[in-house]
Amino acid sequence: METELKARPADGVATIEAPAEQSEHAADLQSARALIIQIAAVQRVLRIYKPNNAAVTLAVTSLMETLEDLFQAMGGVEIRFWRDCIFTNSDRLRCDISNFAAYKSMITQSGRLEIEKITIESGVTPDELTRFLSLYDSLDAKGVKGSDVADRVASEGLAHIAIVASTQSTQELQDLGIEHLTSQERAKRAFYAALASAKEALLTPTSQGVASLRKAKRAVQAAADALLEDETSVLALATLKDHDEYTFTHSVNVCIFSLAIGQRLGLHRSWLGRLGIAALFHDIGKVAVPTGVLNKIGVLDVGEWEAIRQHTVRGVRKLSKMPNATEHVLHSMIVAFQHHINMDLSGYPNVPDGTSLDLFSRIVRIADTFDAMTTERPYRNKVYSPHEAIRYLVAQAGPKFDPVLTKAFAGAMGIYPIGTVLRLNTGEVGIVVRRSELSGDPDRAMIRVIADSHGQQPAKEQFIDLGEANPDTGEFIYQVVDTLSCQDLGLDPRDYLMS
Repeated sequence: METELKARPADGVATIEAPAEQSEHAADLQSARALIIQIAAVQRVLRIYKPNNAAVTLAVTSLMETLEDLFQAMGGVEIRFWRDCIFTNSDRLRCDISNFAAYKSMITQSGRLEIEKITIESGVTPDELTRFLSLYDSLDAKGVKGSDVADRVASEGLAHIAIVASTQSTQELQDLGIEHLTSQERAKRAFYAALASAKEALLTPTSQGVASLRKAKRAVQAAADALLEDETSVLALATLKDHDEYTFTHSVNVCIFSLAIGQRLGLHRSWLGRLGIAALFHDIGKVAVPTGVLNKIGVLDVGEWEAIRQHTVRGVRKLSKMPNATEHVLHSMIVAFQHHINMDLSGYPNVPDGTSLDLFSRIVRIADTFDAMTTERPYRNKVYSPHEAIRYLVAQAGPKFDPVLTKAFAGAMGIYPIGTVLRLNTGEVGIVVRRSELSGDPDRAMIRVIADSHGQQPAKEQFIDLGEANPDTGEFIYQVVDTLSCQDLGLDPRDYLMS
């Protein structure tokens, strides 16, 4: 077994861990990851039940068991927040699909509270933990920040728990030349970096494509990380269409939608990288299709349609000429060939009965169809709304699309995906901008109001969360009575999304 070189972020001093220590360190990291999830779980039940409720007691007991493991290994626990990272006792915790919600919640809340560090010492009691987490949430709700939070925690007599406020404000960080980016800004950077890489990779002669492939890998990984951090913002960007650069924008959108499916499946980071590259290159054969055919207004004739169909084979040929073919390239060749083949093996190109379709090809088939259906093209009579496209995919799951993967994609997008225009039972019309913050129901979303109940455009930004319920009956206040089309209404989603 190889030894591991590990740099601790607190002091930057590199140390070598012996093989026996590595397994212990891995166990400690596993406990630290569980700690973040369990803290979020306790907070969640405390928002619903009183501290003496059995559900709270059970959640706190699990948290105490994890803390005891960490106390035995480390003596105490320090949870530190820096930028968009969480460190426990100087080890950076990895954010992935298993802990995404808890990780994001803790990062977001610590940012609002302007907290840099939480320390928990051995000897802490379940009562202290319950009181602290209740107080932590209440101070957040009241808008208390920084040193005031630390003072309030200290005044509560929590002998084994302490808070350290952030020592540097955003302005101080900017003065030092450290730029603080919002998750939306990071999502935009990742999206446009992927777009630039797609253009370079698709246009570079394949014999010189090693450097562009390397850049594409970095862009795909940045997109995957951005999806984990702020899935809504990245998917919103993929909803915005650039008709002048359809081939490139379509490739990036398909990459993002494919990664969203892959993350829902829990694919390892390295496999997400392969999936993203294959999705980015799935239409590389279209570069050889004449622009006049791709942008023709009206019905394609037989010869033009055949030129379109040939892009799958041309894609394989183009990728096969890339030097030093890696597994990324080989997987991309399979996807380039198979991404228009349905589950029942209809579609194109023709393949023998019994052909097994690659997992990545089945994923890209769904992502490619969704983006194509929701994008205006000169030769297409109808542009489908995101909601209509999701309904089509679900209806065709089985003969055309992998049912499990379709369900995963519908879960990522929601029944009413970002960019869908809805008319409500209360008369308002709005465009879906993100998921509901009040309900986990896939039917629920957050909309930005386009027209109020009187048909008038609001004087200022107005949002409605469809997850809002009547406190007396528990029934949802808002219901969707109709879905509308941005195209029919003459709306540009860019005016409402990512603002």
